[in-house]
Amino acid sequence: MARRLAERGVRFIELIDTGSSNNWDAHGNLKSYEGLARNVDQPMAGLLRDLKSRGLLEDTLVVWTTEYGRTPWVDQPDGRGHHNFVYSSWLAGGGVKPGIVYGQSDEYGDQVAENEVHVHDFHATILHLLGFDHTRLTYRYGGRYFRLTDVHGAVVKGVLA
Repeated sequence: MARRLAERGVRFIELIDTGSSNNWDAHGNLKSYEGLARNVDQPMAGLLRDLKSRGLLEDTLVVWTTEYGRTPWVDQPDGRGHHNFVYSSWLAGGGVKPGIVYGQSDEYGDQVAENEVHVHDFHATILHLLGFDHTRLTYRYGGRYFRLTDVHGAVVKGVLA
């Protein structure tokens, strides 16, 4: 459906999983991740293949992310808690350099070891790829300047094609 929408010129498409239960954001049973990964892996690969085969991937930015990560260790009876220090997101198409990994965690997946990308940098990069200068999206309200990147952020040039 997402590919068909893109073919018809829809400019923004958001895909979400199944909602608040039985979705990718599982706190509990770590054994559930195998099935959850299967539910998203093939459809996402299929979407990327479809976009590429139709010449749409070069003009379509695909962003795969979540609100934050999970602890790299079990800290609940059989699950993991929230972890905002290190987690993975990926970008494809739309001006992104293909086939690279940018950034690295320490050996435990607990802290950033190389090429930290703050969420403001991530947002600035997405906006740049969409053709916006995030620094020009600033407005004043209540005596303070605001923007989507919260008056922070730098485009991560290492991921640009």
